[in-house]
Amino acid sequence: MTTTQNFHVPDMDCQSCVRAITEAVHAQDASAKITADLAAKRVQITGTGDFAAAIKEAGFTASRD
Repeated sequence: MTTTQNFHVPDMDCQSCVRAITEAVHAQDASAKITADLAAKRVQITGTGDFAAAIKEAGFTASRD
């Protein structure tokens, strides 16, 4: 089932961070849609998977909004 999940990622500081998170999410769901707001340090992901775990595996702290 496809869901939209919102996360606060306080240690996401640059485009390289966004790229790492995107790659980790796409490893779980290749068709997931990801929107990142660096200024707000927020990520919105639409797809299927445990995206909090994927973000943590990429080396970032994530809490659900």
